[in-house]
Amino acid sequence: MDRKPLVAALLAVLLLAGCESPASRPALSPPAATPKPTVEALFPDMVLLEAGSFEMGSADGYPDARPVHTVKLARDFSIAKYPVTFEEYDRFCADTGRTAPPDRAGRGMLPVIEVTWYDATAYCNWLSEKAGLTPCYRGSGKTIQCDFAANGYRLPTEAEWEYAARGGAKSLGFAYAGSDNPDEVAWYAANSEGVMHPVGQKKPNELGLYDMSGDLYEWCWDWYDADYYAESPTDDPKGPASSPVALTPRGPERVRRSGSWREDAPSIRATFRSFDYATYVGDNGFRLVRTK
Repeated sequence: MDRKPLVAALLAVLLLAGCESPASRPALSPPAATPKPTVEALFPDMVLLEAGSFEMGSADGYPDARPVHTVKLARDFSIAKYPVTFEEYDRFCADTGRTAPPDRAGRGMLPVIEVTWYDATAYCNWLSEKAGLTPCYRGSGKTIQCDFAANGYRLPTEAEWEYAARGGAKSLGFAYAGSDNPDEVAWYAANSEGVMHPVGQKKPNELGLYDMSGDLYEWCWDWYDADYYAESPTDDPKGPASSPVALTPRGPERVRRSGSWREDAPSIRATFRSFDYATYVGDNGFRLVRTK
């Protein structure tokens, strides 16, 4: 059988295929674009705490957390499950033209670090505006005031922070936020290997709140004053009305809670109190609250 005609026909088909005009070829689909995060993705998951009373402070802790005293929180409020992360804060910096803080062990889902108290309040107002809420803060520097009746995001008061860390109305009386064993709920000096860790990797507390012991300090609203703590009002304490005498030459201090990845176990207890001057960055991050 003469196969030359068959071979010639096949060559003709191949030549025609190779000469196919670009217009006759099916268009290639462009690679799928990575979707940009929606505005809603900025808004944190929140846990509602009903108004209630609790015993604030510690009988066996450091002197500035004594005496134990009854505190009544008269209004419901919501608090974020996690501290603000680099991923969230970097979007704030990009949107406002701020310089993003440096990282020590990465970015992404690590809690944002090296944030001043003033940076934290600015983030709260920015996020409130993004959400169509009424910002809580007005003024600047030492004159910043908080409208606690506004529905925007803000920093927790020290009393709100401790009430939430200890489990609110569901509290089981743990020493740390969710356990009597710090390794279950916290990154601290004994297990952190000297670095921060992404949020939400440890066990939450009774309310489903993560990382309220260890990993990174969290700013609160209150000015720090050891004497005021011992004499603070029973109902909705919000700290001194103005800055007390500075404890260091660097300026007045704001309360911070939680402890950090490099603190020992006593310094990450739910009742542990700390402070830093408001313009300092250091081992400081923050968590959001809203009053509804």
